[in-house]
Amino acid sequence: MKIVAGIDVGGTNTDAVLVRDGQIVSFAKVPTTPDVRSGILSALAHLERADAASRVHIGTTSFTNALIERRELAAAAAVRLGGPISQSLPPTCDWPQDLRNATRTRSFFVEGGREFDGRPLGKLDRSSLREVARELASDGITQVAVTGVFATSHPADELWAGLWLGEENPALSITMSHRIGRFGIIERENASLLNAMLQPLAARTIAAYHDAVSTRLFISQNDGTVVRSDSAAEMPIFTVASGPTNSLRGASILAGARDAIVLDVGGTTTDAGVLHGGYPQPAGLELTVAGVRTNFRMPDLYSIGVGGGSLIDQCTGAVGPRSVGFRLTSEALVFGGNTLTLTDVAVAAGRLAIGIPARVANLEPSLIARVDNHLRCRLERLLENYERANQHLPVILVGGGAPLVEELLRSLGRAVICPAHAGVANALGAAMAQVGGVADLTFAATEVTRAEALARAEREAHRRARDSGAAAGSIVTVELEDAALSYLASDALRVRARAVGDIEEPLE
Repeated sequence: MKIVAGIDVGGTNTDAVLVRDGQIVSFAKVPTTPDVRSGILSALAHLERADAASRVHIGTTSFTNALIERRELAAAAAVRLGGPISQSLPPTCDWPQDLRNATRTRSFFVEGGREFDGRPLGKLDRSSLREVARELASDGITQVAVTGVFATSHPADELWAGLWLGEENPALSITMSHRIGRFGIIERENASLLNAMLQPLAARTIAAYHDAVSTRLFISQNDGTVVRSDSAAEMPIFTVASGPTNSLRGASILAGARDAIVLDVGGTTTDAGVLHGGYPQPAGLELTVAGVRTNFRMPDLYSIGVGGGSLIDQCTGAVGPRSVGFRLTSEALVFGGNTLTLTDVAVAAGRLAIGIPARVANLEPSLIARVDNHLRCRLERLLENYERANQHLPVILVGGGAPLVEELLRSLGRAVICPAHAGVANALGAAMAQVGGVADLTFAATEVTRAEALARAEREAHRRARDSGAAAGSIVTVELEDAALSYLASDALRVRARAVGDIEEPLE
């Protein structure tokens, strides 16, 4: 195996590892910088022989933060193919008001789209699409999301619409929903619009990564795989949960466990997820991103505002959600600052030996007890999200803040695994990631058997994995499922397949 560097840019720290033949040979943890490029350069500089890496895999929170903070989002237009029957719920109608205020969107309805079995709902209108393109040119909007009814199985109308829009207005950057979401037009359209709004930021961010990295660059995705940097710039929405996902994959590798709950304790948050077969358990058909209903591939994650930099309420013992973030090493008491953080409490309790312990030696035992009681309740509620009937999964504890909560988890009677190198599990998950392909298709049950529908989905997932750069012979199916869609007028069958494979190395 080639030598690979993995980097995870968190809210507090930027972690990096160098991996050879699946083993960590060097690792580093440096404070995240406001200029992310500088933090990446610093992390690489702390790795021995980083220049020997044939690839660099980066997990980023830049696009997640942009959505949460409602900043650097481009104006975008939604073009929905399916009028007039699809007009009862217009685009962005269920978005949070503050997000709608922070963005500028336009909506257009055009005839087209398909039934689940491929029958046209209406004839795609080329002249209407040309008029849309002209209106967007006059309005200065260059980001477009095109969404067709049942486009995941029948994408032709979206492809023609994108072609005709681009012919009339070459400045348009077009996101097609069949490449983004799954079954469900509103959620798929929402995800496509968010992607369109993030694209200009993604182009700038990934260009900065290229300035810091001189070799092949891959970006982590939500499902535990990586993708070429140019593809990530085109589809940034697929990266918004890559940080926690990297931690789950890294935890599985470090602990040698395939089914477990993972808690990643960082400087600002504790992220929780569950491993199923060594990969993050995916969320259901519908999930919320920045307050918006979507349905693209995402792990089933839950986060709480508890981390090493979390502020402490000295009266109640409440922890977070406010945090000093990457300023921990200058603002926490044990580092010479004036702010009481969870790290200070852990040092005072003897769970952590960093900084200047004498600066917290006078913390009252009653305050430590209040903080512990608060954390036990928070952690117990967090674990309840992933409990199975009559079964307690083991807990794998990773992240730089793992020692903050290990003792408290054990006091709850949980089996806790703290593997070596747990502090850089996220960077390891990024470094070890493969490439993948997903197919989510709908068929008429009267025209195709269940076995053939599953086979078609599996073949398509493998094809998409190859197109993403998977080496021939390395691709395996990691998910294959079907479900009847009984609420449609005719029998329909939805099938979903996911495949992963090793990244193909260039010939030397």
